[in-house]
Amino acid sequence: MVRILLLLVLSFYTSLFSQKVSGTVTDEDQNPIPAVLVFNMKTEEKSYTNLNGEFSIDANAKDELRFVRQGFERSSKLLTSQEVYTPFSITIFRTVQEIEEVKVPAVRLTGDLNKDSRNLAKFDKVANLQREVGVPEPPEKPRETPSDFKNDVLVALLGLSLKPQAIYNLISGDARRKKAQYRYDDLQDNILWIKGKVGEEYFIKMEIPKEKISEFLQFSLGIKPEINKYIKSQNRSKVLFILEDTLPEYLNR
Repeated sequence: MVRILLLLVLSFYTSLFSQKVSGTVTDEDQNPIPAVLVFNMKTEEKSYTNLNGEFSIDANAKDELRFVRQGFERSSKLLTSQEVYTPFSITIFRTVQEIEEVKVPAVRLTGDLNKDSRNLAKFDKVANLQREVGVPEPPEKPRETPSDFKNDVLVALLGLSLKPQAIYNLISGDARRKKAQYRYDDLQDNILWIKGKVGEEYFIKMEIPKEKISEFLQFSLGIKPEINKYIKSQNRSKVLFILEDTLPEYLNR
């Protein structure tokens, strides 16, 4: 009974004299990081950083604060007496995403010049792909190539070999509709890819409502079209890095 009373008194004393500790979380380039989980290991209290990377949480000297954010290395800090009363800054570092090694078999020469040249050409394509993205590209969708005025009409007129179907597509607007439809399909596919790789909880922590996630991704893809090439190369970390840059601009529209 005495132990229970002692524990209750200590708990009351700790809660009564705990301080509101505040600070800022930044990355290695000193950019503020939003949606970082700040967790007090002693009291199990938690908080999140805002858009400016700022946080506030109840803690005492010698409490251990842990900082957790997807895509970053986990970091811990043991509070000093001075940091309890003075705002401090902590830096967390991005995790390095390792790409599985792709092994390319050696090309064996057969003595047949035509056959060997074809094999070497295939080998060069794979090597170039490795250097650029590190992983094989996904297969492209089979699509009908929309008609083009320069290639299908102007060049054909000069060579006197017109393509009736191409002319019809251009006049009727069918080519323009196909291009627009392909762009829309690619946009939706890329939005689904990001959602599948990240999850809705990530965006909710970034203060984006669930029903606004697709809108935010469409906005980001519109102002940062380079995201598309990182989606194509399956570079999830780079996509998230760019999304964090577009977040303040989206929220402050």
